[in-house]
Amino acid sequence: MSSPSGPHGPRITRRRFLTGTAALAAIPTLAPLTGRVGEAFGITPAGAVGRNRLVVIFLGGGNDGFNTVIPMADADGTQRWSVYRQLRPTLRYEPDAVLALDRPGDADRALGLHPSLTRLHAMYQDGRVAIVQGADYPGHSFSHFDGTDFWQSGQPEITPDSGWLGRHLDRVGVGVGELRAVAVGNDLPLIFRGHDKQGVSIPGIPLQFADGTAALGDARHEALERFALHSPDEPLRQFEGQVMDATVDLTRSLELVTAPPVTSNALTNALLTARVLLESEFGLECVFVSVGGYDTHVGQRVLHQNLLTSLDTAVSTFLDGDASLNIPPMDPSVASETLVMTFSEFGRRPGENGGAGTDHGTAGPLFIVGPAGGRVVPGLHGEHPGTGTTLAPADNLVPTTDFRAVYQAVLQEWLFDPEPTYGDPLPGLLTPLPAP
Repeated sequence: MSSPSGPHGPRITRRRFLTGTAALAAIPTLAPLTGRVGEAFGITPAGAVGRNRLVVIFLGGGNDGFNTVIPMADADGTQRWSVYRQLRPTLRYEPDAVLALDRPGDADRALGLHPSLTRLHAMYQDGRVAIVQGADYPGHSFSHFDGTDFWQSGQPEITPDSGWLGRHLDRVGVGVGELRAVAVGNDLPLIFRGHDKQGVSIPGIPLQFADGTAALGDARHEALERFALHSPDEPLRQFEGQVMDATVDLTRSLELVTAPPVTSNALTNALLTARVLLESEFGLECVFVSVGGYDTHVGQRVLHQNLLTSLDTAVSTFLDGDASLNIPPMDPSVASETLVMTFSEFGRRPGENGGAGTDHGTAGPLFIVGPAGGRVVPGLHGEHPGTGTTLAPADNLVPTTDFRAVYQAVLQEWLFDPEPTYGDPLPGLLTPLPAP
């Protein structure tokens, strides 16, 4: 019952899984998988070869964009540095401490990155990072729950009923042998919930049977597999049997995947788990990873510095490895097809509060990181959010980019989604190429 290995790890074999079932969730003692995937588990489908990969990192709590992409001077006819300096007496960074964003076309904007983002800044200088400014949606309740739902659904005007990548799964389908969308963690997030298709959640690698692999557990798994032998004259029993059969085989395959190294950085560990799955032959297209702690109402300076250092280290290690930890770079063939995207449920207010922190606000930046010499158009995209003037500073940063235009660019120009859903993509973010 073991699975043969491909060049990057074990290959899932032959077991079927019918589309549209929630039965994996009905047998949690068998395997810790949540969600619905594919028509079948089998060898990686031919359509997955050369498929682009998207890794989404959710910065839970509301990242402070004003201290992530930081004004260094009054430029473009604005007073944004003067307003920043005025509103942030203890949280501001002086221009000589900021990592200047000075690629051609960016230098005149007088903006820089938080000093903790040294590796991302190096990637920016190498032409691998696009920074989308002032991204937001219309209307705000400043609720963590609403903000998370809106960003993960792409549906700020209605009560969210699905995720923007879940609806992508609905449109493109989840075919035979595919583990197409995976959330690293115990819960399946809204972003991967479609109307007809869903991703799955995987807490870690190697994945193990919840009831163990001793003789009793093995006997139980073999008995569950035999339910797939039900006659077509009993379609419901046959269907449930095929689900159990597929779940057993998938879990056995994931048991054989080599665990990634463990570091002191939880986000790095989650991304290395994602990397193992991406480098294995599961047909994986989309991965979601979440990290919390960005709700910096109190003591923000040190807390935010540590959070951005963690993000910086995690993204760099995921893509480029870390020689000091004996972690190699990502497989080049996978790296050339992988895009990393960050977002948070909202930004923070431009003025600091009485607790040396900031409160819930608007208009944060997104990072899009891709391979060297690849499809990402590097540099700043969109305008820095409006700050007002020193005489009338903005109570909240004024958004400049509809976040759905970013989603449309990723869907249309990276994932080759067949149906535009959000209107025009953000222009110039990715170099358009014909779909494979």
